Amino acid sequence: MTKKIVFGVVLVALVALVTVPSASANCNPAKSAVTFGGGVTAYWLPVTAVGTLAGQAWQLGAPGTSSASVACVDFASSLFPDTSGVSLQFNLGAACNAGCPAATAPALPTLAFLAQNKTATGTEFLLATVVETPGNASGNFHYGFQGNHNMITLPSPTVISSSKALSVVTLHVGIPSIAAGLYGPGAASAVSGFNVVSALSETNPGTDASLYQTRASVASAGGAAVLDQAVTVDCAAATGLQDQWVATQISFEGGSVLSSAVSAPRRVHCLGALADPKYKVVPKKAGPKAIQN
Repeated sequence: MTKKIVFGVVLVALVALVTVPSASANCNPAKSAVTFGGGVTAYWLPVTAVGTLAGQAWQLGAPGTSSASVACVDFASSLFPDTSGVSLQFNLGAACNAGCPAATAPALPTLAFLAQNKTATGTEFLLATVVETPGNASGNFHYGFQGNHNMITLPSPTVISSSKALSVVTLHVGIPSIAAGLYGPGAASAVSGFNVVSALSETNPGTDASLYQTRASVASAGGAAVLDQAVTVDCAAATGLQDQWVATQISFEGGSVLSSAVSAPRRVHCLGALADPKYKVVPKKAGPKAIQN
């Protein structure tokens, strides 16, 4: 695939699709984040195959200073399938980026980029961080020098035990560590923990976080494994064949940044126990068979 080479162009058609911050809010002159250029190329490698890509970006430790909206069309296209995996070419001067990474003396700013690959079986992701190289012609934030990075599967909650009282189901869940998906300086410091989320649906609701509600939040610095977290979901509103589906969402920067994709959801049956008869019918014993002449 031929890589895009223009950083400074913002498509006019996007103006109607997004809320554009003031021009002073974006990097001016523009800055860029890339995985290639200057004779260096690296790829972010999916676990399976490239599905639907989604990204989020912010200044490490200071998302209020600079962050990018996942709902913005030109930002979504900055993460794209390439020859050997996924490549990045993100213009921080575009409308999608609110603010601009700023130096905190004596340190240069670090950009965190969350790459998400949504597939038919769940979400794969990695979080990569890199320190700015001011004036670098091939990219101010150049991840290519880190080499290839492997995505990992965002783990679903593992159900340890469950119980039900009336319409309320109580689960105890565990969440495996996501440390293997974090790359670059200070990347682990960005991860605050997890949200366990749920959606009421007859069929698998997919991995779009906007379709889910948070049921429990658990602190887990650096994305360490969660051994036992209590979660309750209410089936009172369930109709027909609807069930609750629970999934994992990553919390970054103290909860100020949440992953826009969740793990593959696990189904929690709402109506199974309620459908059991109150009294079980004990079948009568069959009498002796008639003797056939």
